[in-house]
Amino acid sequence: MSDIITIVDHIGRTVIGVKKKETAKSLTIFNPVIIHVQPDAESGQLQVQSFPYLFMEFIKGEKEQNNWTFDKSAIAVSDVVLDDKIILQYENINKPRPSVEQEEEPEVVKLFTGDGSDAN
Repeated sequence: MSDIITIVDHIGRTVIGVKKKETAKSLTIFNPVIIHVQPDAESGQLQVQSFPYLFMEFIKGEKEQNNWTFDKSAIAVSDVVLDDKIILQYENINKPRPSVEQEEEPEVVKLFTGDGSDAN
């Protein structure tokens, strides 16, 4: 995916997203995702978690209006090229999920008859 940008927002979170618009004073990002890194106490390795700035389930209608405009005076912008695994994780987070439809009730199978014998 092209035009993915990495910033650090005004409270120190690493945020990635698709750059939509940039002016001298602001930067607009579509579908921003927060990247959170923390050490695993047991293994000592770093765990990477990512989650959207705003969950898609909160957005009414089409999911094409999720632009966030950041004031450049409150963020740091990076020119890093992200690893493909992070890009894939970003894309998976922002894929619309299929709606969950009500499934039909499963057929009830009687295991025992009323006469005390099983229904083999």
